[in-house]
Amino acid sequence: MKHRTIISLDLAKNVIQACKISQHGEIAFNKAMSPARVKQLLATSSPCIVAMEGCGSFHYWARYAQQYGHEVRGMNAKKVKPFVSNQKTDANDAIGIGVAAVQVGMSFCVVKNESQQNIQSITTSRKWLDKTMTSLSNHIRALCYEYGITIAKGRKSLTAAMAERLSPSCSALSEPIKQLLRSLWSHYLEVTKQYKEVSLQLTAIVKQSEPCKRLMALEGVAYIGAAGLLSSLGNGTHFKNGRAASVYLGATPKQQSSGGKVIMVGINKSGDNSLRTVLYQGALSVISKLPEVPKTLKQQWLISLVKRVGTKRACIALVNKTIRTAWAMLSHGTEYKAVPVAL
Repeated sequence: MKHRTIISLDLAKNVIQACKISQHGEIAFNKAMSPARVKQLLATSSPCIVAMEGCGSFHYWARYAQQYGHEVRGMNAKKVKPFVSNQKTDANDAIGIGVAAVQVGMSFCVVKNESQQNIQSITTSRKWLDKTMTSLSNHIRALCYEYGITIAKGRKSLTAAMAERLSPSCSALSEPIKQLLRSLWSHYLEVTKQYKEVSLQLTAIVKQSEPCKRLMALEGVAYIGAAGLLSSLGNGTHFKNGRAASVYLGATPKQQSSGGKVIMVGINKSGDNSLRTVLYQGALSVISKLPEVPKTLKQQWLISLVKRVGTKRACIALVNKTIRTAWAMLSHGTEYKAVPVAL
């Protein structure tokens, strides 16, 4: 193995622990620095390996290090933990990150460019707003239930109930509770407005993106799935093949093999859980609408697969194939065309 200088960073908000390991394996320094001082260190150091855990702000620091010719190696914190010796301190963590970065067989995180991170940020914020809406509506329903008022499921039912219960003529609730509900309902309406605005922003970005337009030609992939695939895979150059991309997103079988016996147990479920969920829902929609007579080879394959392994496993298989096809489209700049069944 070729020995190289390593700068390992234990990232944090205000103080970053920086450890420099020489090419001979000796620790040059290991000290806490401010973010500004770390930037200066990266800018003035000769090109080397910059190792970090794939945590918050990783992509920002990775892009910054790449500007000065450094090779960035980001790792899952779980994979770094076995290499942290002695007590749990920032200094020991920085050493462990540097040691883990040069281990044989270690897998590294894909560095997202700013465009990919923008899409990811909008997608995750949209999901958070959706969860906030659900949480607020459940809280309002529970509060009303404490006073004997049952509200049916759905946003329309909640809107109608609030219009009725918050009116001056309603005597089922006291004025203090009405005032509380007005505040909660106002918050709910504001979050709903923000959710719609973010959804429109995401839709506009997808419509303007040429790769996303091509990805939406895939079965079961709409604008959210296309945005997630582009955000995760980029141009596909970080992955050796489609299977590596599928492994990264957690859609491949998980192995528990020993003594020559290969046992498959579910899928590995790594990567972006939200994206995998969206792709699974899209695959389920496709499978639920399969025609009796297949028109394409993929439909023919899916019909046969559903009969053999069931709907859920067929959905996972379609998600796996979708990710592999998306990687091929992004890495080669091609369009997707369904192959018709030969007559």
